[in-house]
Amino acid sequence: MVDPGARPFLFDTSAEGWLVRNASPDVVRWLHAYLGFHQISVSAVTVTERIRGYSMLWRRSAPGARARIELARVAYLSGLGNVLPVDAAVAVVAGEIFGLIPEAPTPPRRSHRLAESRQERLARWRFDGLIAATALVAGIPLVHNNASDFEAIRSAIERSPERFPGLGPLELIRCSLLA
Repeated sequence: MVDPGARPFLFDTSAEGWLVRNASPDVVRWLHAYLGFHQISVSAVTVTERIRGYSMLWRRSAPGARARIELARVAYLSGLGNVLPVDAAVAVVAGEIFGLIPEAPTPPRRSHRLAESRQERLARWRFDGLIAATALVAGIPLVHNNASDFEAIRSAIERSPERFPGLGPLELIRCSLLA
């Protein structure tokens, strides 16, 4: 278990969703303890991903369901904690990450309906790179539920530390280790 009072963390989009959906008593206790010490911190990119998701859901929904989706979107925005910006320092670090790993390191996601397009996979990959860069610049561990992409980023940074002077390694924590 990760000590909830040890230090603040940056929560990736998948980790934020995992916390919201996970009803395990251990996870609920951990989150409650964490919130006693820190706010939930996310990247502005996570907000972008979440709002994009609400918008896509709204667009595909029947008119009768749209009010409920809009209420969920407003509730999400109203409950935002600490949102870390994508500033020049984050942009520089993200550019280095994209230069080291120009293609998404994972295969397309597949569902029962369709496979993720190359363009969608690249967009998802770039969002993950920006979130990792945000954590690296802020000097805080990144909590994620997406090991394959983030481990590839950490490995690339470890292989080329000279491209990230003064930033140290990317610290990753998997959601399953929180509680």
